[in-house]
Amino acid sequence: MIITANEAGFSLNEPEDFSRFHVDAQGLTAAQLSDLATDNIEIAPIADADHLWISVDFLRNGDTSPERTEHIDRLVGFATERGWYDGEADAIRAHVENLAS
Repeated sequence: MIITANEAGFSLNEPEDFSRFHVDAQGLTAAQLSDLATDNIEIAPIADADHLWISVDFLRNGDTSPERTEHIDRLVGFATERGWYDGEADAIRAHVENLAS
């Protein structure tokens, strides 16, 4: 799953591809991306510019099917094992790519 940043917010691209997971900043600066994340309840900025917290609800993409739930649960389990899951926020830490310098 690729979370793409744009002027209007964030979109979930390739929602069925669970082999990749990151945020594509599309050339936004760290400040622009942080501001954009602050304005969107599903995405939360992290202190460093290289990561954002992505809500599990956003990743569900409105799909509550058993198959989607199973994939999301596996993703949460993987993130939990690595320390990339915040249970209180129900969010997964995602690496940011294509960030402008």
